Amino acid sequence: MILTSSAAVLLSTVTLFAQLALGLPTASEPVHHESVRAIGKLSHRDELHDAGVVWDKVVRQSPVVSPTDPRDSFNNRNPDIPGVGYPRSSDADPAFTIPEATLRAAIFLPSGFNASTNRQVVLFVPGTGAYGHESFADNLLKVITNAGAADAVWVNVPNAMLDDVQSNAEYIAYAISYVKALIGDDRDLNVIGWSQGNLATQWVLTYWPSTAPKVRQLISVSPDFHGTMLAYGLCAGNFGKVAKAGAPCPPSVLQQLYSSNLINTLRAAGGGDAHVPTTSFWSRLTDEVVQPQAGLTASARMGDARNKGVTNVEVQTVCGLSAGGGQYGHSTLMAHPLVAAMTLDALKNGGPASLSRIRSQMFRTCSNVVAPGLQLTDRAKTEGLLTTAGARLVAFPTKLLREPALRDYAT
Repeated sequence: MILTSSAAVLLSTVTLFAQLALGLPTASEPVHHESVRAIGKLSHRDELHDAGVVWDKVVRQSPVVSPTDPRDSFNNRNPDIPGVGYPRSSDADPAFTIPEATLRAAIFLPSGFNASTNRQVVLFVPGTGAYGHESFADNLLKVITNAGAADAVWVNVPNAMLDDVQSNAEYIAYAISYVKALIGDDRDLNVIGWSQGNLATQWVLTYWPSTAPKVRQLISVSPDFHGTMLAYGLCAGNFGKVAKAGAPCPPSVLQQLYSSNLINTLRAAGGGDAHVPTTSFWSRLTDEVVQPQAGLTASARMGDARNKGVTNVEVQTVCGLSAGGGQYGHSTLMAHPLVAAMTLDALKNGGPASLSRIRSQMFRTCSNVVAPGLQLTDRAKTEGLLTTAGARLVAFPTKLLREPALRDYAT
């Protein structure tokens, strides 16, 4: 893929900033990566099975990777409640490899969250290089809160989703089971994901079958269900499983390559089709992180072989020449007026969202630049997520030359 000039400038600026700030080698210096050599001593299958210990130490040593807001903490004190299921919720699920206390601590229940009300709940799942609150606070979390549509919780995966996707998925699988056990059967649980948060959630729904009945619907913004060609640029020279020497990458970036073992395995296991009602939003051509994102080839496009109900929305196709049909990037799509309107529609009526139900307000919706209730400053803050995520990606100290091995349950 060829980067747009703005995306290329952003990537190079973030890279240089993080390298200089952290004392990492620049392009003119040789790469001496102690972490790569250390990881290289591990067997391919055992590379990241001890991730819960190794990565937890790493994130505390790198201030750029660490969260800066207490609402993005992964050390939360949540009550131990019955019915969650550990080390597995059912015999059909793989056993968790991360300690339960660590999984539970990654769930953030905001102050005032009431497990006993009748209102439905949204579990927010962040993308690569990000934590839960910072990802959604200036966009969909604000939209849903202002509308009173649902109570919100989120998961803050240690190391900002840069770890093995399979480890990230354990946090999401546990969060689904935990929150559902907390709120009970009388309240619906919806999942809203951004970027890799959707890929990891789809991995969960595919390999942890006990989770699907607990989820009312999945609402996906800028997902890469089929991987992204842009990861080749982030891991220069990656035209297969192995990157050229001097181009190590965080585990989850390698796994999001369009032809990675993880992506191919998920496709082969039926992960390209919905397990729950699913609404997927993407921005054509102007997504700086996930490509291809156009028409039938869009990485965000979800199939519906199981007849669960799927709505695929390319915002430029729907909004046409109006303001909403303009350039929206990987993160700013979360502030898009159509994404907000259809998310509220899905929460009100049950997934997937329906264009026909909001057709009467379509012109007014697409005429806006940001969702009602949001300001241009909210869009700017949302756009800034990419700078933060890019800095964390570069700064992440434990990079690999090969993507992590598939866990036994996926082979």
